[in-house]
Amino acid sequence: MDRFTLCLEDGLLEKLDGIVAERGYPSRSQAMADFIRRAIVKKEFRRGASCVGTVSIMYAAGRKSPAAELEDVLVANSRLIVSQQTVFINRKSALLVIAVLGRPVELQEFADSLRAVKGVTHGSFSIVSDM
Repeated sequence: MDRFTLCLEDGLLEKLDGIVAERGYPSRSQAMADFIRRAIVKKEFRRGASCVGTVSIMYAAGRKSPAAELEDVLVANSRLIVSQQTVFINRKSALLVIAVLGRPVELQEFADSLRAVKGVTHGSFSIVSDM
């Protein structure tokens, strides 16, 4: 483990402690390590390095479900998919969670194409650097 000293302008430490408490980090060090990892991921994303991530899609279940159209998008992008799981939340809603691997631009386009399907009520894309 590496150690370093960090000097902050007045008031920042108090704000950091608020974030630590709010997000449930066990320590300031854990929070800072997470912030640094997030910065690295953003840099890797811009650089175009291969990344892993998740795409989560909520959609209307039932007779008018967009499942067939979603499946078409999944098949067309199968090379990016590591795994997928569908969970039926209730009779009206389903959650599709997809683990993905590829270049950031491709993954973003894939996530956008899933979110664009009529009947999708929510979509999120989370990416992590392939370290």
